[in-house]
This record gives sequence, structure tokens and C-alpha cells, in this order.
Amino acid sequence: MHRVKITLPATIAGFGPGLSTPGLALGLHTTIEIYERSDETLIVETEGEGAGSYGLGLQHPVSLAMMRVFQQRERTIPGITIKVDNEIPLRSGLGAEAAFTVAGVVAAANLLGTTFSRTELLSIAAQINQQPVRTASAILGGLNAGVLHDDKLLYRTLPLTPFRLVVAVPQIDDYHERISSATQELVRFADAADNLKRLPLLLDALRTGDLELAGQMLTDKLRIASLSPHIPGYHHVVEMAHRAGAIAVTLSGDGPAIIALATNSHSKIMEAIQFAFEQSSVETRAWVLAVDTQGIVVSIAQSA
Repeated sequence: MHRVKITLPATIAGFGPGLSTPGLALGLHTTIEIYERSDETLIVETEGEGAGSYGLGLQHPVSLAMMRVFQQRERTIPGITIKVDNEIPLRSGLGAEAAFTVAGVVAAANLLGTTFSRTELLSIAAQINQQPVRTASAILGGLNAGVLHDDKLLYRTLPLTPFRLVVAVPQIDDYHERISSATQELVRFADAADNLKRLPLLLDALRTGDLELAGQMLTDKLRIASLSPHIPGYHHVVEMAHRAGAIAVTLSGDGPAIIALATNSHSKIMEAIQFAFEQSSVETRAWVLAVDTQGIVVSIAQSA
């Protein structure tokens, strides 16, 4: 029987002036083991971040993604055990959900013995989770851009000088309910133009490792104003992070994950962010993380 082990990185997406792009893979991971059973039972075991948050069996995102591939190929596997060991906070803006989908697609392809090209795997996963840039970054690692076009994922891995950054996730139980109506449908042309002008300079700064320039380009005039009021103490957190040495502070996607860019003093900045949130009575987890340049890691074994 086949046994597949898949490790995928967290991802941040749409940071700074980018809305859904670029995507960046981080050194925080989820590991998923999937293997065939001799019976017809589907078992899902979870531990780590978000354990028990999803219904098990067919309700878990890994299972759902696998079933989509099985249905597409009109094939079935008699029984499966799925073990999820996750380090990535759920619904945080760090891409745990996208990683689950990618793992399910890759595992199903391997269990079926079906040969997919990289582009096909990427496209299938992106169609399921509707997060093309996170899908590309989770599989490829590093910095990526991607868009679904006619049901195909068009993507590029962009040049990058690796660096470290601070990532903090405040615990805000009803955050996504709060922001459901916060996205602006209409924006000022001048604000949209300002974001677009900054994006090429941000990408070049990440290519060359010029974090000072990258920090100057992380200004976002389209989302932060509507999202930040739903994060208690956000502006105080930003101020404290700057005082501790951060070049820039922004959100990953729609948040609530906060990222801080710095050339040094990362631990000091992390502690300052946690302390600032503590002053607003918000529990926070934080990490100093490197960019993950490897992306997906897959190992396949045949057991008796």
C-alpha cells in the first residue's frame, strides 16, 4: 500500500500594495501523511494548530481536495488514513487552508499513480481553493505571482534574496465576521494608482535584498484603513514595532496576521508586538521566520 508524506510552508499573500499578489512562502509548516488502508474506512487525525476545528472525514479540506481529484479521474481508493500535524494557525492570513488543499491534490495524484504535470497540479489546487498565488507559493517556495486564466493557473516564480521577518497572529475570535463587510467595492483612483506604482519597486527590492526600499514600498492605501479598525490596538502595535526597529508593518492578505520587515532586532520587534497586543488584552503568537525557498516536500513509500 502507498504512503505519502507531504510538507508545505505557510504563505503570506497580497502584502503591502499587492492585493492578491505577490505570495511568499515562510518557514512555518504543515505536515500531512496519507496512506491506504485495507478496509473502506476514511480516518482523519489532526494535531497542532486547529486540531478539531474542521469536521473530520469528508469535511476536512485535505479529504475534500482528494475527492475532487478522485472524481475527476473517475477512480476511488478503498480506504484512507489522513494524519495532519499543523503549525500554521487557521484563518490567520498565513495560508493553512490553501496548504491543506494542495496536500490533498498532490496526495491523490500519488495514490492513484496518475502523472500530472506541475502546471496541472497547480491548476487543480488553485481551482479548488481559489487562491492561485498561495497555491503557487506553497508548492514552489520563495516569491511567486499567479492568476487563474481559463481554468489554468498562469504563474511565475520571481527572483528573491531570502530574508527574515516577524509574523504575529492576534487571537480575534470574530475577526472574519467583522471584516466580511469591510472590503471597499469602490476606491479612489489616486489610491489605486499609488498602490500600483509601488508594486514594481517592491518586487525589485525583494529581488535585490534592499529591505529599506521594500519597507518604503509596503504602504497600502486600499485595504489597511478598512481592516485595521477590526484589530484591537493595531496602530499602537505598528508604532511599538517601529520603535523596536521595524522598517515597515502590514497585514498578510486580509489578516489578522501582521508582518514586520526589519534588517535586524527581529526578536526585539517580536516582543514589542506581543507586548503591544497584550496592552489591548489580545493574546498573540509570534515568530521570527525565514523565507521558505524549498516549497513542497513529498516522500512516497510502499508498505506491505
